[in-house]
Amino acid sequence: MKLLLHPLPVRIFHWIMFFSVSYLVATGLYLHDPWSGLPYGVVRKTHTLAGIILLLNFLGQIYYYLATGKYTEIILTRHDWPNLRSFSRYALFITEHHPNYGRYNPGQKALFTMWALAVILSGMAALPYVFSEYASWLGRPFGGLMGTRIVFYGIMMFFLATIPLHLYLAFTEEPAKLQAMFSGYVKKEPKCKPGQE
Repeated sequence: MKLLLHPLPVRIFHWIMFFSVSYLVATGLYLHDPWSGLPYGVVRKTHTLAGIILLLNFLGQIYYYLATGKYTEIILTRHDWPNLRSFSRYALFITEHHPNYGRYNPGQKALFTMWALAVILSGMAALPYVFSEYASWLGRPFGGLMGTRIVFYGIMMFFLATIPLHLYLAFTEEPAKLQAMFSGYVKKEPKCKPGQE
């Protein structure tokens, strides 16, 4: 039996975020220390475009989850805090008990919430570069352009550190859910009635 786990909009949001973050990391490293062979101006423009796509994708996600009322499935709420301890014990293989947390476990929700905050912060930090004529006061909260670069570096390191954590949480939760991010569906074995095999 197939169960729809990730509707098409969720899968589109996921893959747009994956590719845009990957491109932003790669081009950000290049812009920090360029080497010969790649046109700097083109890389900078496509880097900016990828950032805009990431922000528009994020706004689309906000609209989708608010419109469907499913935002509590992906954002860590106060109701999830009591479950973090039991989930941590399960994720670290201390216990075999795995309660049903719903679509996403508390660890995944915490990660998604931190990613959302990182995207918001990166959007704010990009403003001095997008509106260069106002760079002096737009960059002031971050300590100027050098402080902004440090913020971007921190965000990049945060994503590089948490993507493997995201994969780990997906694998420990249920590996079949990874397939659902491509097809949308996860296979569920029908439960047999007593006396049936």
